[in-house]
Amino acid sequence: MRGRGPASGEAGIALLSTLILLLFLGALGTALTGMVHARVETVTLEVDRLQALYLAEAGLARALQEISNSRDLFGNDGVGVISPTAYGRGYFQVGHDPDSRSLVGWGVVGDVRRVIVYRYQ
Repeated sequence: MRGRGPASGEAGIALLSTLILLLFLGALGTALTGMVHARVETVTLEVDRLQALYLAEAGLARALQEISNSRDLFGNDGVGVISPTAYGRGYFQVGHDPDSRSLVGWGVVGDVRRVIVYRYQ
């Protein structure tokens, strides 16, 4: 006697069910990968924004040090003026307007630029 195997209709349904499940899992995996990639880009942009802000603050601190000492400590660009200075993945720079007693510092990381205006007494 022959052993009883699944009828051809049952085998077809099992194969079709398996294929549908695999397609569903593949679509789910693709969607999750896209969401993770978008989140990584968002976090990277936020890190760049923070680093650019900190670079601008570092430039202002350096410029204020020059102003408090009344001399150009880091070059011949003028008291309170900081030429583009590389640091880490970016750079900072500061402009000084003694008449309005203000400093404009900016930090740049990648495509992100942050600007801080500081008025001193």
